[in-house]
Amino acid sequence: MLIRTVSAFLIVLCITTTATAQQVALVPEQILLSDAAREAINAVWLTDAERAELRVFHGVWDESDLITPKLEAQAALMEWRLHDAALENPQVPASLRAEALLRAGLAAEALLVLEDDTSFAASRLRTEALEMLGRVNEAIDAANEPVEVLGQERIDDAARLTEAVRAMILRAKLEGQPSRDYQSMITLLAQAHQTLDRLYWPARLSEARLLADKDSAVEAIRTLHETLALNPRSSEAWYELGRLALRRFDFDGATLAADHLWTINPEHPLAILLMTELRLVQDDPEGAMQLLKPLRKRWPMMREALAFEAATHALFYDNDAMRATLAEHDRQSPDSADAHFIVGRHLSLNRQYDLAAEILTEAIRRRPAWPAPQIELGLMELQSGRDAVALATLRAVTVLDPFNKRAVNSLFLLESLAEYETVETEHFIIRYEPGIDQVMVDMMPDRLERIHAIVSRRFGFEPDRKTVIEVMPNHKRFAVRITGMPWIHTVAASTGPVIAMEVPREGPPNQHLGLFDWPRVLQHEYTHTITLAQTANRIPHWLTEAAAVDMEPAPRDFDRCQLLAQAYEQGTLFNLDEIKWAFVRPKRPEDRGKAYAQSHWMVQYMTQRFGDSSLVRLLERYFQGEREQQAIPNALGISREQFYEDFLVWAGKEIEAWGLAPQPSLTMLTDQLIENDPDRMIELAASRKARLDVIARALSQQIGRPASPQSRTLTGDIWPAVVRPPVEITQTQLLTWLDEYPDHPDLWEMRIRRQLNEDDTLNDMVITWLEKLAALRPVDPYPHKQLARYWLNSETPGGAIPHLEYLDVREQKSPVFAIELAKLYRREGDADKAITKINRALEINPYHAPTRELAASIAVEASNFKLALLHIKALTLIEPDRALHHKRLQRIEQMINSR
Repeated sequence: MLIRTVSAFLIVLCITTTATAQQVALVPEQILLSDAAREAINAVWLTDAERAELRVFHGVWDESDLITPKLEAQAALMEWRLHDAALENPQVPASLRAEALLRAGLAAEALLVLEDDTSFAASRLRTEALEMLGRVNEAIDAANEPVEVLGQERIDDAARLTEAVRAMILRAKLEGQPSRDYQSMITLLAQAHQTLDRLYWPARLSEARLLADKDSAVEAIRTLHETLALNPRSSEAWYELGRLALRRFDFDGATLAADHLWTINPEHPLAILLMTELRLVQDDPEGAMQLLKPLRKRWPMMREALAFEAATHALFYDNDAMRATLAEHDRQSPDSADAHFIVGRHLSLNRQYDLAAEILTEAIRRRPAWPAPQIELGLMELQSGRDAVALATLRAVTVLDPFNKRAVNSLFLLESLAEYETVETEHFIIRYEPGIDQVMVDMMPDRLERIHAIVSRRFGFEPDRKTVIEVMPNHKRFAVRITGMPWIHTVAASTGPVIAMEVPREGPPNQHLGLFDWPRVLQHEYTHTITLAQTANRIPHWLTEAAAVDMEPAPRDFDRCQLLAQAYEQGTLFNLDEIKWAFVRPKRPEDRGKAYAQSHWMVQYMTQRFGDSSLVRLLERYFQGEREQQAIPNALGISREQFYEDFLVWAGKEIEAWGLAPQPSLTMLTDQLIENDPDRMIELAASRKARLDVIARALSQQIGRPASPQSRTLTGDIWPAVVRPPVEITQTQLLTWLDEYPDHPDLWEMRIRRQLNEDDTLNDMVITWLEKLAALRPVDPYPHKQLARYWLNSETPGGAIPHLEYLDVREQKSPVFAIELAKLYRREGDADKAITKINRALEINPYHAPTRELAASIAVEASNFKLALLHIKALTLIEPDRALHHKRLQRIEQMINSR
């Protein structure tokens, strides 16, 4: 028998009952038994036996507390040690032994154990066992036993009341529930843990599960924290927190919950199930199967493990194996909907919409009164663009379960979308809320068709239906559109057939995320639409992002060039195994951004070496169902490993061309100064010794931490940078270096910045230096900003145009360069270019009245009265109270009519 002491995982964290889920981590690193529970355990009037019972109940026992078979069994059950001998002891209450059997999936055996038990707990367990065996009517009868008592008499025992409510929850799943049942269950559970026994944590756990089922995540998280404060060893509470973290794609939080479970029990089944689900959400069926195999071998009747195995086969695109595993689940649990729901949900997350719809529909047929698969189907149809099906499904399920927040939010959105205006082009359907957003939508049709032509020509593929572009008026509406809940943090997203985008607009952060270049964003997202459809949604995450970034109509910006150059120099670029996880499981804050930049870089290399068609050939392999290990060799003719090795060689040459790898580096030059100065050498040696001391301390702290083979890596980044002694580079030294290394961009930048700090006059000498720096480091915007400033302040401001063009094409969040270019082209009489640039400015900020007025003026000067009309109409929406706009509108309409 394995006994673990409480000291292994009871560590201090103050969590009060008034704290919200936002004020503490969703999954806390540490937790403390509440003062109330501690005081109850330490009460002086308790006998040793009573104190032992309380210590076990609150999860703080040690081996000396397990003084009876019942307490041994309770401890084993709490830690999910299902093979523990205590759970087979006939002296142990039947309900404890049956609970263990049910967790292992042994429903028939559990019913035999419960034959003579008439308790509420036994009725609830019989309900679960009978449902598991497919005997639904008998399960409903078993659930009715405590529920009927609940309606006839007052129950003053928290444990009995909680079990009666749990039976009511099961009955609701089996036969449906009127709206009042949810409120009744919440009220009764609150009565159990607030009135009858404030320390009875199972009532809080049941309440949290009920709240989570309704997608009331904040309340569920808070209640689970309260549960753990009363029992830090509650496996079910940690598991539920992990699952809530997964719903938010908080992989670190879910992994931490699994770590807590593995601390409780190094072979914890719930930890394996949680990490299996995490792997499936991350589209890692290989990792999921690796976790599942030993669990399935040990617990072959555990239904949830079998359901996850079916989902894993689905993500391998092995439909025969998926259906065979579902059939095996049916043999164990006839007509159960559970496995179909799990498989359908993961197919939906994997964007396998048609198959997901089939599997979820079957789950609904089997349990028509169970809201969960109906909600999942409705939300999936919303993402797939089949709005009529989604609307019908969500309307039906919100009648059945009006308290589920995701369903209610999504239904509200869908009903709002029904009132949206629609603009249809050859390849797109644009939907938007009537009102001011028309000023943006009016500019979209032609731009979208140009985007379609560019992207479809690149990939040689067109979707089989029009892509829906939904323009959301604010960030909250956009987030609900994408996830069903308002917590996503981006401005646009593609689900394949549908692209949702909030408007680029300044305003409060809870309403808008600011300005952005919407054509660039939509060209990125439409590339997702194309590549997802082209591969039947089987393209790896890293590659779909790489292709989308590659199609953005702009060169790589300086920040990403520096990020890649630094990673190359430090040897921290991702290999093809690591880059997949950097998107979904980043270890450091910068990993995801680096993954976007590097994946794009690899696609650029692929195209340069293997030709423009190489990417399309690779996509075809994924469409055929090949995984990456086979797809890359088959498409490119070399192994994944050779591809990566050759890429690194090419990448080094790229960095040199960017001017970001000068030799010798500035660090090497300053090191030479240090080595020539004895005093500085002593400082450097002391700094290195301090660094080694930090590493040694960090390692010694890490060694004692609990871990498991399945657990995430607990060792963080413990390599602090060497604190280098300050090095003063004199002007004489700088000039000496420049004489020796006349094409060193870092030295030229230093010389220029020093000169401008002393005198910011841009004379001919500094201009020559800036032009040299621009040539030596072509990815750096700094010299172009200075040169643009020089020319704009000169008598020939047109000289700024090439530098402003350089800056504008890389700018994503400000129209300032585009506006300046529009003014310069207007001054030079180039109407077409002026129009192009002022339109670009309005694509970044379509709601800015002064820019609209400038755009209208430029259009009128170019005799482009239709374009002027568009901008003046926009002004009447942006500033409806300004009479001048309406007069201008009448005048321009007259001019158009007269022509």
